[in-house]
Amino acid sequence: MARRTSTEPSLVAGIDLGGTNMSIGIVDPKGRIVGTCKRKTKAHEGKDVVLDRLVEGLTRACTEASIQPADLAAVGIGAPSAIDFDHGVVINAGNLGWKNVPLRDLLLQRLGVPVVVDNDVNVAAWGEATLGVGAGRGDFLAVWVGTGVGGGLILNGALWRGPLFTAGEIGHVILQPGGAPGHQTVEDFCSRTSIVRSMETIAGFYPSSRFHKVRAEKEEGPLGSSAIRDLYAEGDELTQRVVDASAELLGLAIANQLTVLSLQTVVLGGGVVEALGKPYAAKIRESIVAHVFPSTLRKVDVLVTQLEDKAGVLGAAMLARSGC
Repeated sequence: MARRTSTEPSLVAGIDLGGTNMSIGIVDPKGRIVGTCKRKTKAHEGKDVVLDRLVEGLTRACTEASIQPADLAAVGIGAPSAIDFDHGVVINAGNLGWKNVPLRDLLLQRLGVPVVVDNDVNVAAWGEATLGVGAGRGDFLAVWVGTGVGGGLILNGALWRGPLFTAGEIGHVILQPGGAPGHQTVEDFCSRTSIVRSMETIAGFYPSSRFHKVRAEKEEGPLGSSAIRDLYAEGDELTQRVVDASAELLGLAIANQLTVLSLQTVVLGGGVVEALGKPYAAKIRESIVAHVFPSTLRKVDVLVTQLEDKAGVLGAAMLARSGC
């Protein structure tokens, strides 16, 4: 393929950096992905290895888009941590093993192009606000349910991070004060990790549940969102009980945020939401309506991600473009 010329519209890169996988996309001004690369993060091998793999993956994505990394107008990256946005520092990413890592400056040194770093759910929320289901919707709360639970806020047409850069972290809201460790927060009860844990805990009371067979056939690691989806869709009593209880608690937590912020739109995303879809979102909405104040907020729109697993890449790219 011929290399793109400097007179063509500028391209930006969006990177969704997770503890297990990283996704990289080269994005044009219309929000179309024109080059991609997915790699394993290999966080256990250390920060330098992750950065090497990130740059290598970016180079591969650029090759697919017929450019060099130096041709990019900017690079945006979402990382699973609170981020000092002003300085591009990853404050504490547990699943990467990073503390106070100056990711923006480290990538700037390697790439030589402007770099913007933000929280992973923040960039996903920005993706939905600019290119997805939240476009034209105004203010909203984004809640992403996957391995953990994260959140982001769009207020007055912009991401609201708060003075300490941690606004929207609904996963760390306390649901059960005084509960045992691992049984206190929204994330402890509503993440995929906690859903599987709860299913394993009470599975003995459901001897006929197909969960037992599915779990036995799983060679290693926890059940994924697709397995939970299949069991839920089949009407498995154990799965439906746990998922519905989790959705009710998540709806309660969201209702509290809406009551405080007076928001009428919620955007849901993440692996669990993508797998379980609208029935799961409907359960969450039922709980929101039951608990939100005042009654006018019962008209809340609960929307499911449109961009799905591309939300982080596209949001990071759009965030990078807005700083160009």
